[in-house]
Amino acid sequence: MELKLFAEKWGDQDRIPKPVEASELQEVEQTFGIVLPIDYVEQVTAIGLPWPPHLLSAIADEQVELHDLSELCTPNEIVSETEGWHPIGLPENLLVIGNDSMGSKFCFDMKELEGDRKSVAAIFFWDHDFNDTAKVANSFSEWIAQYLGPWSDEWFATS
Repeated sequence: MELKLFAEKWGDQDRIPKPVEASELQEVEQTFGIVLPIDYVEQVTAIGLPWPPHLLSAIADEQVELHDLSELCTPNEIVSETEGWHPIGLPENLLVIGNDSMGSKFCFDMKELEGDRKSVAAIFFWDHDFNDTAKVANSFSEWIAQYLGPWSDEWFATS
């Protein structure tokens, strides 16, 4: 599981994540009439939501072309961030699941989450400064794996 490796590498050891309750994710699904993908649900219910305090520094130091992941949203934050940002520019089809350090959003496209539960769904980055949306990964697992590349080992070796 990529999120387990991410938590081990980047997670703050003083803030051990608690697994997310499946019932909380079901409330998100009911609120928006969607079905979250299996790879996301399995990982956050097993691992939780690690907080990566050094990730931004590592990305900057290593000059990696990645958006920093500042936090993954709790189920309550998914609802409040999504509902709060839709009226001020977040495209209506996007569901916020995380933030970068500047307030831009990592999201699922809710159109991909309609119907039966899928194994994966793409992750999109919405830049709130430029109102620009770009696909950053084909799945939650692929997205998290981007933060586990050789560049991250190099950063830890020199830090």
